[in-house]
Amino acid sequence: MVATFVGVSAAAIWTGEIFQTIYYSVLALAVGAGLLILYRLSPFHPLYNFPGPILLRVSEIPMLYYALKGTRHVAVKRLHDQYGRVVRTGPNTLSFLSLPAITRIYGSSNALDKTTAYDVHSMNEEGLFFIKDKATHARRRRIWNRAFSEEALSQYHGPLVTEIQNLIRTLLQRTRDHGDVDLVRIFPQYTYDTTNTLFFSGNVWHPSLLDTDDREQIVDEASTFFKTSECLGHIEPLFHIVNLIPNLTNFLRLEVISREAASRRLKNGPSFKDGMSYWLEGDGVNMPLEDLGIEAESVLIGASDTVAAASTFLMCFLMAHEKWLVLLRDELDEAFEDAVIHRLNSLDKLVVLNAVIQETLRLGTPMPGFPRVVPDEGIVLDGKYVPSGSVVNVPIWAHHVDEEIFTDATTFDPGRWIEDGKFVAKTAILSFGAGPFNCVGSKLAYLQLRTLTAMLLLNLEFIPTADFDAVKFRDGVRNTRATSFIEPLKVRVVPRKPVAVAI
Repeated sequence: MVATFVGVSAAAIWTGEIFQTIYYSVLALAVGAGLLILYRLSPFHPLYNFPGPILLRVSEIPMLYYALKGTRHVAVKRLHDQYGRVVRTGPNTLSFLSLPAITRIYGSSNALDKTTAYDVHSMNEEGLFFIKDKATHARRRRIWNRAFSEEALSQYHGPLVTEIQNLIRTLLQRTRDHGDVDLVRIFPQYTYDTTNTLFFSGNVWHPSLLDTDDREQIVDEASTFFKTSECLGHIEPLFHIVNLIPNLTNFLRLEVISREAASRRLKNGPSFKDGMSYWLEGDGVNMPLEDLGIEAESVLIGASDTVAAASTFLMCFLMAHEKWLVLLRDELDEAFEDAVIHRLNSLDKLVVLNAVIQETLRLGTPMPGFPRVVPDEGIVLDGKYVPSGSVVNVPIWAHHVDEEIFTDATTFDPGRWIEDGKFVAKTAILSFGAGPFNCVGSKLAYLQLRTLTAMLLLNLEFIPTADFDAVKFRDGVRNTRATSFIEPLKVRVVPRKPVAVAI
């Protein structure tokens, strides 16, 4: 009896101690959270004087919600519409909408540094996109630059044309088989195949994604990677906790694929002077072998997603604005009336083609912006002092549809790039970033967009299906570090005159 009584009493005491510990821990957390909220709303917070909604002043959770939905670019645009040219979009984050802010944050010689959000990757290697130190970034960028030089672009001409010809055959075949084809699905398959060829001599996968209709779901793997990185990037400690758990990040299969791609390319060698050749065989410092995995991942994703999304937007805009489709096709027919594209680099002289591409990039970059951290001494932006440690950015999509820069900003009008030779916004497009951290592959992206657009329109007619709705399609655009589309973009493809390409 006594033993049982004593045992029960001990258990009760032990249970009571656990309960008290939990109770006081929860209470301490609640008090701490309450004090933090009060501080973030108080005049003592360094960003107190900047306007913004209360929820965003106290927590990152609302922006995480928009990031999960893929509508953060829209949410930030609405905040600027409501609060003005500068908005507090987080406890320690400001969004600026102005041309001077672009120069100071991104474009000047003393451009601001990247934030710790760029630490969000699970590989241990050092990759260009994730390098925050400017000097280290500049050294690595010099290696990357070789793969995007004029010499390199000339090496890519032939393989690029071959990939586009395969796309044309696939478009026609799928139309014959199914009655129509979804450009949202097929363009990423083409761009990932193209990057596989141009940078890795086809060593990432074989047969091509176009030939198998992406049987291995590589494009879906990339989408998962982007969504995970976007969400974890908003609450950085979560990523580092996840990254410490063995094998938990293996679901990010694209990292494994990228490592294997670099390894196979090293083993098999190039079939022509591909991108990795320039990384590994240039004059001076070459790419460290231990960093090839993460750099392979960066180029595979970065070079593929941008062109796929822009190509999809471009076809949607042209089908919705027949005037510009006719003007562009007439320009191409006149330029290549002998049905031969003599040199692909002649495409950069075509006025309508390049205006259409530029306008597509303006309206087809649904991104919120690249975060930068304010240095120790603080800075002045748009006449306002911003204290040390604050995170600032210019929201790309909101900037691209800013009525103070672009008349009828949400209207697709390539003429704005043709009619006014002094158009200020010609230097204000942020699709590829700005300054020392801007996109290293922009020249290749433009080459691909020009070549793809020209060859598709010279060879094919694109007839939208009866349910085509450009407004609904654009409303279904999402961005989680990469662009995705809720709605399909279905077309019937019929052959036009065949076009030869002389390299």
